[in-house]
Amino acid sequence: MDSELAGDGPRTYGVLLARSPDSVRALASVWERARADLGTVREPFAAYAAAPGGWVGDFPAFRTLLEDWGRVLTEAARRGWGVVGLSE
Repeated sequence: MDSELAGDGPRTYGVLLARSPDSVRALASVWERARADLGTVREPFAAYAAAPGGWVGDFPAFRTLLEDWGRVLTEAARRGWGVVGLSE
């Protein structure tokens, strides 16, 4: 993989975001620490980010999104993989 594309920090290329395996391990570690406290952001989410009818319109949808990405990061870290994300 091109080192310019998979550097340690996030790289954004229009519709592409790539994270190196080292960066994925760090994010997975942060996720493990944050997962238990996810419920504490319910009220701030409702106050500042909720968009009823939107893509992630309510807290349960937001929580599901984060938990799904947490599983992706955890498995990628376990396998020593990088992660590539694409927008719509």
